[in-house]
Amino acid sequence: MKRSTRNVVTAGAVVVLLAGGLAAAALWSARVGATVPDVSLGAVRFGAASETVTEPGYSAGGAPVTVTLPGKKIIEVLDQTTIDADPVIWRFTASGNALGIAGLNYDVAVTEQVKDGEEPHSVASGVAKPGTVLEKSTLKVFRAGDGGDCSAVPATPETPEGEEPKNIYLFGNADVELQAPGTALDGTETSQEWCAAISWNSIADGTYINDVRVTSVAEDGSANGAIARWHSQVGFPPALELLGVYRNLANVEATAEDTTKAKASAEWDADIYPDPSGEPDLVISLDPIVTNVNPAFSPRD
Repeated sequence: MKRSTRNVVTAGAVVVLLAGGLAAAALWSARVGATVPDVSLGAVRFGAASETVTEPGYSAGGAPVTVTLPGKKIIEVLDQTTIDADPVIWRFTASGNALGIAGLNYDVAVTEQVKDGEEPHSVASGVAKPGTVLEKSTLKVFRAGDGGDCSAVPATPETPEGEEPKNIYLFGNADVELQAPGTALDGTETSQEWCAAISWNSIADGTYINDVRVTSVAEDGSANGAIARWHSQVGFPPALELLGVYRNLANVEATAEDTTKAKASAEWDADIYPDPSGEPDLVISLDPIVTNVNPAFSPRD
């Protein structure tokens, strides 16, 4: 609806949700003794993708979008056979654009572990489900460096006294600016890559110590000596908690032609561990936040 007024200038703002994804629009009109059509000056779109699902999923009506870290990726930490091995890296990307006076921020959260046929397990506390590979690992989610570099894994924070140790950490995940208000007038899309680094919480079983002593005698009869020592950490291959031990015992008795008898026995054990292939997937949520150049505007969906 349009109105004609004389010698009056009016301005207003309204948020509009567009089909196909989250969008916010600012509606501005100016009238000086004439009828002027309303002009839409702002809209935003936000989505996320991962190295597992490369096609972005877009927010609908301002709702968070999610990416899923597969359990089969998490269990790759069990292939780390060295002490202090490099973490397993998985990447995901936040992308979107903000037209006109609109801007776009977002929050990142690790929300739950999911598995078909089971109730989701919330990890909002930063603690994974007992009995899973993730529970025995440390997961760190952080922004990638230049060129998608994930090598600068943040240090693990100290656990405050009296609190339960966490094994899921997020760094720089609150109110992340994707595009500042009014900076993408041409609709250019911005992408930001994130890293999920997973490390097995290995504890060395022991240390193998080597000592070398060398003594030499010079031509004048003087003696010189030196000692060198180095340590080798010994770690057991990573695995879930031992279920039990399967013991085998074999007894053999034989009688020779001369009627003499011989007996022998053998025993061997097999350690039984859970099958890690049922590791739950991990859901990561990205919640968009619309911002505005107007300082009176309250940022939100």
